[in-house]
Amino acid sequence: MEFAEVVRRRRVVRAYAPETVEGEVLDRVMAATRQAPSAGFSQGQSFVVITDSNLRAAVANCCGEAAAVGRGLPRWVSTAPVLVVPCVREKAYHERYAEPDKRASRPPADWEVPWWWVDGGLALMLLLLATVDEGLSSGLLDLADRDGVRDLLGVPQDVVPLGVVTIGYPAPDRRSSSLARGRRPMHEVVHRNHWGSHAE
Repeated sequence: MEFAEVVRRRRVVRAYAPETVEGEVLDRVMAATRQAPSAGFSQGQSFVVITDSNLRAAVANCCGEAAAVGRGLPRWVSTAPVLVVPCVREKAYHERYAEPDKRASRPPADWEVPWWWVDGGLALMLLLLATVDEGLSSGLLDLADRDGVRDLLGVPQDVVPLGVVTIGYPAPDRRSSSLARGRRPMHEVVHRNHWGSHAE
């Protein structure tokens, strides 16, 4: 699939067919995801891939799915055949920048922008796009109980789960009402040479 088409098709999907995602397809998605860049090649991103139905139900509980269903929303997380919990480890950056080839660089403690969060987002976007490229759909949501997910999946205390990505083959679903807002126009988003300047 052409890159522009992958980007165009990417959207949050909240309903999935019960069809299993083939192991080799999932392996290709994760292989693409691990190509994400990271500051200093610190590689502080990691992922927990969940296909076990009992674990998926438990993670759904940590996402507050029962409460959402109680408000009249359909089940989402528990219906996806694959869940991925992307994680970041800040300590990986401190360790990397203490190595001989990075000692002349500004240490992570002095960074105005914590690049481990940026790198986590970069990997997350690659994951979302890789699913589309494989003919899958995906969604992303936060964790209502981050410590619960950490305990459930055995994630070390110095690793932070960012959220949950749901993956599967799409089923008919309702589009988010937020989409009615539309995207901000280019002139509000893209500034040329200086903030507020839109001409070439």
